[in-house]
Amino acid sequence: MGNTVLALLGCLLLTTTIVSAQTKAQLRDSESLRGLKGLRLVIGFGRAEAMDEAQRPVVLKLLQSDAKAKFLKAGIPLLEFAQDIENAPGSPQFFVTITMDKPNGHVYPVVTYSRLVQKARLSSDPSIELIVSTWETQGIGVYELTNVEMLRRQVGFDIDLFIESYLEANPKIK
Repeated sequence: MGNTVLALLGCLLLTTTIVSAQTKAQLRDSESLRGLKGLRLVIGFGRAEAMDEAQRPVVLKLLQSDAKAKFLKAGIPLLEFAQDIENAPGSPQFFVTITMDKPNGHVYPVVTYSRLVQKARLSSDPSIELIVSTWETQGIGVYELTNVEMLRRQVGFDIDLFIESYLEANPKIK
């Protein structure tokens, strides 16, 4: 009986798991966030065959609203107009890409890839400008693909990690 309960509990935990991966190198990338005065926020699906097509825009709007609230609560300005983004040093843009695949034994059902990209110039030749990822994290979700609350938590966790790095690099003076 005890082993059965433990096995069931283990299965339950496996079906509602979110894992985020961030290396020490990625954590050091918070230095690249120093001096940012805001950023553009973009959340979208890379692939979403596992989600009903009619549901996708509703879910994206919900995730965008959640993320916007987190950034505003943290005091991080969101740049919404092309002119503001272009005028911001580095034109920083924070992307969250969500991939939702039907389980097939070869892929994780839900993967998030969150990254901040900025324009940067090579020190060896400043005339060369590149768009590079200066901060990133990835999350893996193993839960029912219809569980929008778990997806919100997974995306929210990635955003919380970014906000933590941003605030570490840009401490507020009180």
